Amino acid sequence: MRPGPGARPAAAIPCSEKPPHSGPPGAAAYTIPALDGLRGFAALWVLLFHVWMMTGLPSMRPFDGAPFGLEAFLTMGWAGVDLFFCLSAFLLVLPFARWRYAGATRPDTGRYLMRRVLRIYPAYLVQLAILLLIAAVSGHGRTLGGGELIAHLFLWFNLGQDWVAPLVGVWFTLPIEFSFYLVLPLIAPLIDRRCWPWLLLASIAVAVGYRIWAYAITAADPLAIRIAEIERLPGRIDQFVIGMLAGAAFVAASIQGWRPRRPALWFWVGVAGMVVLSAAMIRIADRYWSGHPLLYVWHGLFSLCLAPVLLACAWGARPGSGLFDNRPMRYLGKTSFGIYLWHMPILIPILPHLPASMSPAGRFWALLALVLPATLLVAHLSYVWIERPLQRGGGQVRARTR
Repeated sequence: MRPGPGARPAAAIPCSEKPPHSGPPGAAAYTIPALDGLRGFAALWVLLFHVWMMTGLPSMRPFDGAPFGLEAFLTMGWAGVDLFFCLSAFLLVLPFARWRYAGATRPDTGRYLMRRVLRIYPAYLVQLAILLLIAAVSGHGRTLGGGELIAHLFLWFNLGQDWVAPLVGVWFTLPIEFSFYLVLPLIAPLIDRRCWPWLLLASIAVAVGYRIWAYAITAADPLAIRIAEIERLPGRIDQFVIGMLAGAAFVAASIQGWRPRRPALWFWVGVAGMVVLSAAMIRIADRYWSGHPLLYVWHGLFSLCLAPVLLACAWGARPGSGLFDNRPMRYLGKTSFGIYLWHMPILIPILPHLPASMSPAGRFWALLALVLPATLLVAHLSYVWIERPLQRGGGQVRARTR
């Protein structure tokens, strides 16, 4: 079994350190191309995982008897969601960190929330409307009753006793991330340097405590309900906070003009940690949802390993820039939300038409050859026609009303 891809923020911790009133202006946002490409990698990783899973988890070893193969990478593709969450927190905290450390203007909460709504809702609602129209006209897919439709309009998935399953499985991560968007402005004042250890410890305590409690009350329930209960924001707040603190550290180091002499070492240390954790996860996968200790700490540990990778990419370390700061990966990063939204609705109707005589590995490559270009096309259209115009328009409207 695989782990799926989050309580209120921790109580305010007394902190006496005041933000500095000097440093670079805070109006301009950082441009970090390698992190855009890393987001594209996360979307591609999730897509590859679902193609592999839907074709029966085929062996992808280069030859019989090989100790490992491509499936070791594919089986961990769901961790792309962890990458999304931690990376989002890293980037979204940057203007708040400039406010706390450099005396920049405090980010406008209304404008911030408007941009977050425009980041998710328009593309999601258009997809919801298209899928419901297809289901009503052709009978393919699932229609929604009144209560289910309201739940979908408000991203009210997997909540309460009579929880609603999302129309598209990957949508269950959207309320987790959107909940973090709402919590971020409340946590951001706690990123002062003296508060970092306390904020980190508080987030870990909340996440681990919540996951222990959630598992205890759902241990006898079906697996889908157990996953839905455990994988809510309180159970993943640690990885968001770790991403925030990594972003805050990047800003603080930039203000002081500090950069490690060997940022590539940070990258490889982080990657090595993620490889070790992934190997451990693969080894205990069948026991994960049965209360294995990794169930309570996986997201936090993975994000702690991911933090130096994010910092290395932000510092322009050669491994990160070489892998992710290029036109194809940056393009995938720009369209990553559309890739994430659309790959499963495109994959599922194609899958039954693959020849049954094909080998499992052949089915994987054939399905990937069909799904990937179709997904990239739809994601591009979503980005060009929906996401980019509305995000730009929303920012201009907010600027005029200030």
